[in-house]
Amino acid sequence: MPVLCIVGPRVSLQYMGLALYKPLFEKLEGSVLPAHSSAGLAGVCTGITQAVTLVTPLEMIKVRQQTDMINGSHQRKYHGLINTASTIIRQEGFFALYNGLLATVARQSWGLLVKFTGYVEIKSLFEKASADPTAPLAPWKHMVSGGMANVIVAVLNSPPDVVKTRMQDDGRLYRSTWDCIKSMAKNEGFTSFFRGSWLRIIRIAPGGAIQFAAYEQCLAWINKKSDALKLQAKNYS
Repeated sequence: MPVLCIVGPRVSLQYMGLALYKPLFEKLEGSVLPAHSSAGLAGVCTGITQAVTLVTPLEMIKVRQQTDMINGSHQRKYHGLINTASTIIRQEGFFALYNGLLATVARQSWGLLVKFTGYVEIKSLFEKASADPTAPLAPWKHMVSGGMANVIVAVLNSPPDVVKTRMQDDGRLYRSTWDCIKSMAKNEGFTSFFRGSWLRIIRIAPGGAIQFAAYEQCLAWINKKSDALKLQAKNYS
């Protein structure tokens, strides 16, 4: 249930952020900001927005349900979305829902920086290789661009994701995010930050392909309808 509750709003926030923040930064490219930086900065701002408003509490609930073990009485501690949230708040306080906030902000911001930048740059390669660079790309090219961007994200964003999960586990042994990082590096080695990377690639690469292709198709349809309405209003006036 936490996964179902988080996916739709999180993805909506991602592409709202891309549509909202990227044009703002594009206006500053070449003068205040370096070229090709607008997508990455839009990803950072979107990641912070996601982590603070939605992702951290729901990820906390998801992790607690996924790591919940049957006790000696053959019972589980958490039962459902609402019960898990209320149990955490009652036993640990409201701000326990924000355990791992710093790691979540780092994961979302860094991940979306890589995702948006990777997608825009890979898509631009398809556009440059096209016989007509001004023509819209085929949907499969958007899917390849989104899928490849998410493969990069799955690898490069693995360390903050692992740390975030460790911090949200009910049986965590760490006092803070920084303590978790130091302990993992000292006791388990650098490779411990990349555990589960292959599973993350399998999980999020198809999602990126579907999301970006759907986003581009919906955006094209909305723009087409908007242009038609503007033309109709102009003719009417």
